[in-house]
This record gives sequence, structure tokens and C-alpha cells, in this order.
Amino acid sequence: GNVEALNKFPEAENAERIALDNFSRACRELSNARVDVASALSQSVSDILPILGLEGTSFQVNMKLRQGGFNNPYYGSDSLGVDLVDFLLLHKEDNSMMIATGDESRKAQGQGGHIELVGSSGEKSRVLLAIETVLPGSIGSTCNGFDSDIESENALILPISIIYDEIDAHVGGRAAVTIAKLLAGQSRKISVDTLAGAINYGVGSKMQQSIGKQIIAITHSASVAANADRHVVIERSRKRKSSSSSTFIQTRVVDGASRRKEIARMASGDLVPGEAEAFADALIRDALNQKDSFTLDPPDLRL
Repeated sequence: GNVEALNKFPEAENAERIALDNFSRACRELSNARVDVASALSQSVSDILPILGLEGTSFQVNMKLRQGGFNNPYYGSDSLGVDLVDFLLLHKEDNSMMIATGDESRKAQGQGGHIELVGSSGEKSRVLLAIETVLPGSIGSTCNGFDSDIESENALILPISIIYDEIDAHVGGRAAVTIAKLLAGQSRKISVDTLAGAINYGVGSKMQQSIGKQIIAITHSASVAANADRHVVIERSRKRKSSSSSTFIQTRVVDGASRRKEIARMASGDLVPGEAEAFADALIRDALNQKDSFTLDPPDLRL
């Protein structure tokens, strides 16, 4: 048994070397494709950020190789592969920073850095909105919303719910209106073929499913509220009982005249109620007219 094993050892070593070479080659091809996609995604998202109230800010996908590189993609015990990917949020003075690939180092100047460290909750939400706008279905893919065998006729693509918490914070005017329309657009159904065209999953025309998302936006913006399919008002009140008081949270759905009054209140408080309601009417009417017509074509981000 030992002699036979020793005789087969050189053959096994050669097979292992060939397998490693093939895997390394595949890693290089995938890494090169990721670099191309990273560049396209960075540019496409950065192009949208100004209309979302993030003027002078850019989004960059920063890639570099793990220590083992292509020669040893199995390097380390905690991960497999060759790429390390960081998502950066850079401000105007940082825009000279280039995307680093391979073993090149990145030197940051001025403000900016990893989005999870430097981005506010509103900035993160707007970047997420921009990514989902240029790459429809990206949030769903990270939430395991896709069947692993998406090319199958029986592939199941599940709808998801996305909560944006005050995505419009510190934003007004055109930026708030744009955010409202993009949020409304995300809740519309897209065909699987459209999704496949954006990320090149190779789904054929035999799949005619449509994917819809439930978008929940917590907002103080009249423009965002006017674009909602359903408007829920959340109110906090306090009730005093003898020497103590309790806080109560109440929710109610508004529509028709009550919704118009609520949007008017969001827009102007208690000032000029007549003019505010006319403005609310205009917001609701514009939202109804624009919901199905406001689109942004996804970029070509194919692998």
C-alpha cells in the first residue's frame, strides 16, 4: 500500500500543480473583470451623486491584491481568492486619488476614506440609492434574493424590502425631488431580462418574471412623501397620569384630503395653509405624472 501510494505521489503532485495553475488563471481573469466593473461603477455612481445633493463628492471602488496574490490564491486561512475591495467616499479635494489595483498603495489626501467610517447615515443611504439606480437588483443580490441557479427556468427571484432612514436629511430643492423620484422608481417592477442585461447573468427570454421592491422611506420631506404609494404618519404624544407621564407612538394612513393636508404641513408647518395645500396638490399631481416616466439607463457593467 505504501509503495503504491509513493508511486502515485508524483502524479498527484502534478495534478495539484495543474489545478492550482488553472485556479490562479481563473482568479486573474475574474480580478481583471472586477477592475473594469469597479471603474465603470465608480464613474456611474459618482455621476449621480451631485443630483442627490452630494456635490463635490465621488464614490470609488478601490481594489488591491491579497498578500498571496495570483501565485497563491489559497494564502491565509480565513479567506479564498485574491482581491480585497474597499468602498470609498471622497470629497472634492480627494478626487485626485486614483483607484489602486494590484499591489499599489493608496495615499489619501484631505478628507474622505472608507464609506463605513466617514459617511453619515444620509450619505450612505444616498450612495446605496445611486448604486441600486445604476445597477438594478444589486441590493437584492446581497440579500440572497436570487436563486443560485438563476439560469434555470425555475429560478426564483424574491422581492425584498429596503428601508431608507431620512435619506433626504439636510437636502432640499431639486436634490430632494430627485431622491423622491428615484425612490419611487425602485419600487416599480423590472423584468429579469432587464436585470440580466445590467449584470450579465445570461438569463434568456424564457424568464418573464418581474421583480418589485417594497421601499420604506422615513422622511420629513414633502417631496418624498408626495411620491409614496402609501403615506403613513407616525406621531409621538405624551399622556400624563397623576405624577408620571407616558409616551405613545401612533400611526395612521392618510389619503385624499387628509394626505394633502399632511403634505402641506410637512412643507410649511402651519404657515399659509391655503397656499401650502395648493403646493401639496402640485407635488402629488407631479408625482403621479412622473412615476412611470422617470428612468435612468443602467450602464454597461458586464463581466
